[in-house]
Amino acid sequence: MSQSDLRQFPGFQEKILQAGHVSLNYVVGPQNGPPLVLVHGLGRRWQVFHELIPPLSNDWQIFAPDLRGHGGSTHVSRGYGGAQYANDIVAFLTGCVKGPAVFLGHSLGGMIGLRIAAHHPELISALVLGDSMLLSKGFHPDSMYPSLFAGLRDLAAQDLLLEQMADGLSRIKLKVPGLKEKVCIGDLPGNDRTALLRWAPCVMQADPDTYQMTLDGSSFEEWNGESLLAQARCPILLLQASPELGALMSDADVAAAKRLVRDVTHVRFSTLGHALYIQQPEPIIRAVNEFLARIVMRRA
Repeated sequence: MSQSDLRQFPGFQEKILQAGHVSLNYVVGPQNGPPLVLVHGLGRRWQVFHELIPPLSNDWQIFAPDLRGHGGSTHVSRGYGGAQYANDIVAFLTGCVKGPAVFLGHSLGGMIGLRIAAHHPELISALVLGDSMLLSKGFHPDSMYPSLFAGLRDLAAQDLLLEQMADGLSRIKLKVPGLKEKVCIGDLPGNDRTALLRWAPCVMQADPDTYQMTLDGSSFEEWNGESLLAQARCPILLLQASPELGALMSDADVAAAKRLVRDVTHVRFSTLGHALYIQQPEPIIRAVNEFLARIVMRRA
């Protein structure tokens, strides 16, 4: 990783945790408050939180790992099942964080957080789920995600330079709600050259198997979102993107969480797609800070 990634985060250090046979790359910030763990989604890495880290680190100690197969962490051929991801992060929470933490997970990261909150409640004091799938084990065939992840898998398998990867990302064609013709990523709002160049290193460092196991469903074989929600005991914030813009968290997911979890806060963003804070960090930061402030006040 380039040192420039850390220069924008004064006081942060990048480290490695050995979690069994997997090395987990992560960053940790200064001790400005209780621990707040940020876990990225499929095909990303800790740097994707670059807009969230500065404001959140004012009152929290930030921990942000790269999942196995992502960023600077170990690649494990066909080793990307939900339990494997979660076991790594349990090792991270016990080995590095060493205390109950607020857990903010985007997409896949949120699914991992929910699994841990259900099975290891002592490790997570509050949970933020960023447009994560909760009930479903896969993608609707008419959604944009099968073609997106297939395109990302194919790009990740190639030895491309940064500019070449950004070009490849821009040419992936997606189904878009309301349109008959597929649209290139580069023609969609929010995917200008700067955004694509930030996205490109994530794909360059991702194991193609992370995408493939998501596409063939093997990453979600043991997933039972309803059972996990029923077991969760901590407060949960649901950040739901707009279904019209490709949200993965459905209205049925939200209804199930409200039915099964005692303490749920729900915020729906009518102008944001699944990328949420990658598109517009300000409303996400505001919602997270309001939720965290309530959590702190309850403890006082």
